Amino acid sequence: MPRQCYLSEIKVAKRRREPIPRVRLTKSTIDNLPVLEKDTVYWDAGLPGFGVKVTPKGRKVFLVMYRLAGAGSRLRKYTIGPYGRVTLPMAKAQAQKIFAARIDGRDPAEEKKQSRRRLVVDRVDDLVETFIREHVAKIGTSRRITSLLRRDVIPYWGAKSIHEIKKRDVSDLVSLIAQRNAHASHRLLKTLKTFFRWCVGRAVIDFSPAEGISSHIGTSVGIASLPTESSQPLFSQPGACHSRTVGLWNSWR
Repeated sequence: MPRQCYLSEIKVAKRRREPIPRVRLTKSTIDNLPVLEKDTVYWDAGLPGFGVKVTPKGRKVFLVMYRLAGAGSRLRKYTIGPYGRVTLPMAKAQAQKIFAARIDGRDPAEEKKQSRRRLVVDRVDDLVETFIREHVAKIGTSRRITSLLRRDVIPYWGAKSIHEIKKRDVSDLVSLIAQRNAHASHRLLKTLKTFFRWCVGRAVIDFSPAEGISSHIGTSVGIASLPTESSQPLFSQPGACHSRTVGLWNSWR
């Protein structure tokens, strides 16, 4: 009698795929989502690709999944943010922007990754020190400009990325320094404009946040600093008027 292979007696169980949980996400639904023993993503039935992940510790995070190029292509995940700090309407609006960017041929997840990388690398203090070494050190007033940058820029912006610095930040810093010394704020603004243009030239940033900002030193300080009529005469010798005016003008520039 022929021997029967033992493998013929083994029954292979069919692999059952777990159903993908789909719900219509509302605030009430998200608040009552169950917490399981492993990360579980509940996908929105009304907006395919948008969902909320629930961790075993009960943390809920909005996310988006999309493909780079149609069915069968690589899946990409974009984390929008934690539920609570990010509301459901905010998360859905962000998801719509991500899907729109994907239609335009962009990869939002990769763009976010590159953005985070730039935020870590392009610190203001590192760029300022490079600017001092490569540019400021070559000019005659290097000591004064170096002191100004290290005293008035690095303490305020040093740990930030240059990509975080906006026009409002520049204006606020110049105004803050003007409270101490108006002429120092004017010199700081001129130096910042040169610094940001240097960064643009190195392709670190696309445009300068200092452009279009004025210190208004001529209207805010010049007249107020002149003596009154009751004080000692400003010019006592012929020709002194012209030389004194030129001297004041040079000190303001």
